Amino acid sequence: MANEHGRLPKADPASLDPALRRRLEVWLAKAYRDDNLFLTLARRPAVLDLFLSWVSFIYAGGSSLDPRMLELCRVRLAQKNRCVH
Repeated sequence: MANEHGRLPKADPASLDPALRRRLEVWLAKAYRDDNLFLTLARRPAVLDLFLSWVSFIYAGGSSLDPRMLELCRVRLAQKNRCVH
């Protein structure tokens, strides 16, 4: 566990299939050092695929959203949800 703040059950990293394990390694190296979101979604690989596709679209330039507006939305959503991070 990257931190103790996870509130939903997470997949056990040792039980991930090799493809998901490689994706987790990329996540930790390039996205976040925190594994909570990835391992929570990894319990349902189809949901994880949808989420990662959306993230790729938003952050890899496919979206026409202004990156500053996207960051404001992220901050506001975290504040509304009383995010502990």
